[in-house]
Amino acid sequence: MSLRSLDSSYSIVVSEVGRFGRFRKRWAVIAGLSKFVLAGPGLLLTWFLLDWIVLLPAWPLFVLFVAVGGVALGAVIAWVLWPMLRRVHLENEALLIESLHGKLDNQIIGALQLGREVSEALGTGKALGYSPHLVAALVAQTSESLRRLQPVKLLDLRRVRRLLACALAVVLAIAVTLLVARTAVQRRIERLQDAYAAVLDSLLPVEMRVSPGNVTVVRGRPVTLGVEVIGARRREVRLLRAPIQTADKASPAFSDAAVDCLSLREGRAALHIPRASESFRYRFEYARRASKEYSVLVGDLPTLSAINYELIYPAYTGQPPRTLTGRIPRLHALVGTDVLVSFAASTELHPELSYVEWQVGPRQAMNVTGRFGHFSFQINRPNRATIHLTGAHGPGFEMEQPVTFEVAVQRDEAPTVEVLLKQKKLTMLAEEAASLGLSWVAEDDFGVSEVTLDWKIEAIDELLGRQPRQGSAPPRRFDPALDRVRGIFPEIFKDTTPPLAPGDRITITLRATDNNTLTGPGVGRSQPVEIVVVRPDLAGFTERQFAFGSRALLGGLQKVKRATDLLIDPVKSIRTEAKHEIEKQEVKSRVAQESWPSGSEDAVGDYFLLMSGER
Repeated sequence: MSLRSLDSSYSIVVSEVGRFGRFRKRWAVIAGLSKFVLAGPGLLLTWFLLDWIVLLPAWPLFVLFVAVGGVALGAVIAWVLWPMLRRVHLENEALLIESLHGKLDNQIIGALQLGREVSEALGTGKALGYSPHLVAALVAQTSESLRRLQPVKLLDLRRVRRLLACALAVVLAIAVTLLVARTAVQRRIERLQDAYAAVLDSLLPVEMRVSPGNVTVVRGRPVTLGVEVIGARRREVRLLRAPIQTADKASPAFSDAAVDCLSLREGRAALHIPRASESFRYRFEYARRASKEYSVLVGDLPTLSAINYELIYPAYTGQPPRTLTGRIPRLHALVGTDVLVSFAASTELHPELSYVEWQVGPRQAMNVTGRFGHFSFQINRPNRATIHLTGAHGPGFEMEQPVTFEVAVQRDEAPTVEVLLKQKKLTMLAEEAASLGLSWVAEDDFGVSEVTLDWKIEAIDELLGRQPRQGSAPPRRFDPALDRVRGIFPEIFKDTTPPLAPGDRITITLRATDNNTLTGPGVGRSQPVEIVVVRPDLAGFTERQFAFGSRALLGGLQKVKRATDLLIDPVKSIRTEAKHEIEKQEVKSRVAQESWPSGSEDAVGDYFLLMSGER
């Protein structure tokens, strides 16, 4: 069997099975409609004929009608909607065809499933564990069998046709009744309405629905008192109102009540009060029956009469608490400051509906007692707070203008420290630098707890072959912390190993630490002090004059390691320079013509020998 004809044969199988499923679904819907006509309109016709002949009492008449309606609703859902919503599944239909036929032995379901797998595998190039030609032959044989078989003929529709005939007979009977006995139909409708009213009267003779019931109203605003009388036979209802201040709560009678007679229209009546001024209780009366007693509470909207802000600063600041009174648009404080906000309102407040809404963060509840309340928070970021107050009567009594204030964060600045030297770049002899002492002063807004000196020693040029060194002097600690401190670090490099030597550059920095234990500590640094160590005979020369740190004068020198074996001749480096023309001049005063101190030629030579490692 060729694989090219597989798709066409498979399409025939799918089409035949689908046609069988759709045919079966249509007849299932027809059968469901027939059952519904028999269960719904058929029972309704039976109810109509029974009351026409016997004249049923109110309760049986009403109960039977309700039962007929319930049966009709159930029949619509079970026998009409459910078959209509059922989807046709090819596999289920194939199994039903095989069961009805009895001799196909899973041929149809196998052709559907294997044919679908082979078609998908041929499209994607997927390998199969069986022969596709065998599947193609099976699908072709199944399509030919279905074409000859015509599966729709396997269904037995005799029962469905009988149901359909019965349903058509019921529909015809109902149509004849509506045409011939219109008066009887109208009479049955009226009797049904009377039975409904009688049943309601026996169960709930009169039901009064009062609106708005218990309600709270802002003073000066309107309120409407209404009632709906279900099953009303009369056209009038009475409204009784009595002040709460003088009414006796133990007595159900309204002896001192004001009475308003209201007309009922379609079972409804209402009294509109344009401006409520005082609280009162009320109830409605109809045909010697009274509704429940309700109350209208009249109150005022809350307003903020006083507010205080108590600032509790962090413990490390040493500042006492501070209280601010009155409305403050912006609150400035340090990070970590605890704030207690207490206020008083003009009326009693609702403890659960009064809250603080933050611009950044969750809603915060308040502690409310009567007219007073408070809440607390800690300042840790810029924010905006809005205070919402609600009166004790609850929803509808929210304050018209909530109170808003901003929270501004004040940062704790780092301390400042300064070395008491006019010049920050110095040249010193080794002995002077070793005994150097530095005076300093440090300041902070809340207190300096520690001052530390850090130093770093490095060679002014890498040709000196010295490794960088760094360290620190013993810190100066202050307990308790002080706002302004002074001190001195004496003989900083006295015990430095190895000791200071000419050619060293010293960098000194002071660090001051404040006493902020909450968000800090803050650290401030001084301007660095740089010291270049020179020899006594080179005291007149500075780093700038010799261009220390560059290869301006020593660019051609090569550092040679000293030989440890004295029998080996040392390596010599030869430097060739361009020939310079020397112009001889007679100098009367040698000192006046030289740019460096007289007699320092040997010192300069010794310095370069020191730099080259020969000495």
